[in-house]
Amino acid sequence: MTEANTSATTYDVAIIGGGINGVGIAQDLALRGLSVLLVEKDDFASHTTGASTKLIHGGLRYLEYMEFSLVRESLRERETLLRNAPHLVQPLRMDIPVYKSSKRSFPVVEAGMILYDMLSYDKSLPRHHFVYGAEKLKRRLPSLKHEGLKALTAYYDCQALLPERLCLEVALSAAEAGARLLNGHALIACRLREGLLNELTVLNRATGGKERYRVRLVVNAAGIFVDKVLGLVGDDFPRKMGGTKGSHLLLPRFEGGPESALYIEAIQDGRPFFIIPWYNFYLVGTTDIFYDGDLDEVSASEAEVDYLLYELNHWLKRGGFTREEVIYSYSGIRPLPYEPGKKASRVTRRHIIFDHARHGGPDNLISIIGGKLTSYRSLAEECGDLVCDKLNHRASCGTERLPLPGAAGVKDFKAYRESRSVLLAERYGVELPVARALLDIYGARAEKVLILTRERPEWKERLNAQPLTIKAQVAFAVKREFARDITDVLWRRLGMGRDECLGLRALEQTAEIMSELLGWPAETKEKHIQLYRRYIQNHFKPRRRDACRAKGEG
Repeated sequence: MTEANTSATTYDVAIIGGGINGVGIAQDLALRGLSVLLVEKDDFASHTTGASTKLIHGGLRYLEYMEFSLVRESLRERETLLRNAPHLVQPLRMDIPVYKSSKRSFPVVEAGMILYDMLSYDKSLPRHHFVYGAEKLKRRLPSLKHEGLKALTAYYDCQALLPERLCLEVALSAAEAGARLLNGHALIACRLREGLLNELTVLNRATGGKERYRVRLVVNAAGIFVDKVLGLVGDDFPRKMGGTKGSHLLLPRFEGGPESALYIEAIQDGRPFFIIPWYNFYLVGTTDIFYDGDLDEVSASEAEVDYLLYELNHWLKRGGFTREEVIYSYSGIRPLPYEPGKKASRVTRRHIIFDHARHGGPDNLISIIGGKLTSYRSLAEECGDLVCDKLNHRASCGTERLPLPGAAGVKDFKAYRESRSVLLAERYGVELPVARALLDIYGARAEKVLILTRERPEWKERLNAQPLTIKAQVAFAVKREFARDITDVLWRRLGMGRDECLGLRALEQTAEIMSELLGWPAETKEKHIQLYRRYIQNHFKPRRRDACRAKGEG
C-alpha cells in the first residue's frame, strides 16, 4: 500500500461532497476569498442531485405544514435561478385538477394558490388562474379523465432541464473563483488533534494514489453519505440522515398527451404525483419511502413501478400503460434528517446546518442535513456566513446576482440563442441545429466547444442524433469539465438521459475519443465501455436495450 503524500498547502475549508449543496458552498466560500478544497468520491451530481424530479419550485405542499419561510425562501431562489441560469432553468406551467373526490377541496386549493402568489410577490412568472366548466376543462386537459372533475388551477414553477449541468456550472464557477475540485476522489481517513479535525487523507480512485491535506475547517456536505463521513471522524456521532427514496419513470410522449405538467393528488395515498413533459418523454413520479439499503446501488423497486403505473393508468384517458412502455426508471435518496416515528411525507424538507462544536463535537466540523435543488444557493450563503464567523474572516456573499458561467453577459436568453446560433454556425461551419443545441446546453460557453474543432475539424461530426450532440462535446467534457470516465461524459455532461437508447449508440465513439485524450490502452477502453453498460443496466433498468441493439446502436 502506497504511503500518502502530504500537501504543502493548508486549506481554509475542505468540503466533502460534490452534489449541488457541496459545489454551492465551494462557490460561495471561494468568492469570499477563502482557500477551498472540494472532495467528491464519484462525480458531481452523481447521486441525489442528478436523480431529482428536475423541478425548481417553491414547494406548494409545504404550505400544508405551515413552513411558510421555507416556501418563501424557495420562491425567492427560484427567481434567482431564472436570472442566473436562464439556459438551464425554464418556466413550467403546472395544472392541478380538482375532483369531487379530492382530499383537498377547491376552496383549500384556491387559498393555497393565493398564498403561494403572495409569497412570490417579486416573481417574474405569471400569477395562477382557474379554469371552470366542462367544455373548457376538456379543451384544456383532453388527455385527463373528466369524471368528477370540478376545476383546475394553473400556475408556474420552473424546470431544471438537466440538473447535472446546473450542478456542474456551479462547480465551474467555484473553480473560476479559485476552489480546487477533486472529482473522483474519496475521503478515506481523518485526523483529530486537540479537538480539531485538521488533516484529511484522500484516495484518487483512478490512480490509487493518496494525498493528505491540512485543513482549518471541514464542511460535511456529503448528502446521503453524511453519516459515513462522520464515521471516518469518530464512532460516537448519533445518526443524522433518514433519507427517503423517490423513484421516477420515463415514458415516450404520445399523441394527445398532456402539454403542461400535471400535479395530481395520488389516488392510492394522497401524496403529490407528477406527469411532466421533458424533452421527448413524460417524467412520471415520484415515490417517498424510507430507505436503508445500499446508497451506491439505488433503483426503483417493482412495487414502486407498479405504484407509478397505477396512477398513470388511473388519471389518463389513454390508460393501458405497461412496463414495456417504460424507457427507463431512476431513483434517488432525499438527504432528509433522521426523525424516527414520523411518516416519510412529514419529515421536514428544511435544511439543517449542524455545527458540531455546539454539540460536543470537533470545533471545526459542520454537517449539512437536507437541502433542495432549488435553494442550494441560500443554504450555501447561510453556511458561508457560519464558516466566516468561525474563521474570523470578514466577507459577504457574492452569489445572489452572479450569473453562472453559461449565462455570463446574457440578459435575454431566447434572443441571445437566436442571434448567437446564426453567428456560431457561420463562424465554425456547423449546421444551425447543432449551434442551437450547443447553446441550449452550454449557453454562453458554446463557442468554447466549437473552438476545439479548429484543430480537429472531424470533431464537428455528429455523435448522436437525439439529443443532437457532436464529438467536440466529448473532448470538451474531458478537457474543461472534470469528466473522468464514460458515465461522467455521456450521462452527466451530455445528458444522454434524453436519448431512448441512453447513450448506447454514442458509446463506442465516445470511448474512442476519450481513450485518445486520456491515453487509455485497449483493455482500459473496453473496461470503461463495460462499466457504462453496467451503469445503465444496474441503475436505470432500460426496457429497450434489445431495440437499440437491433438498430446497431450498442
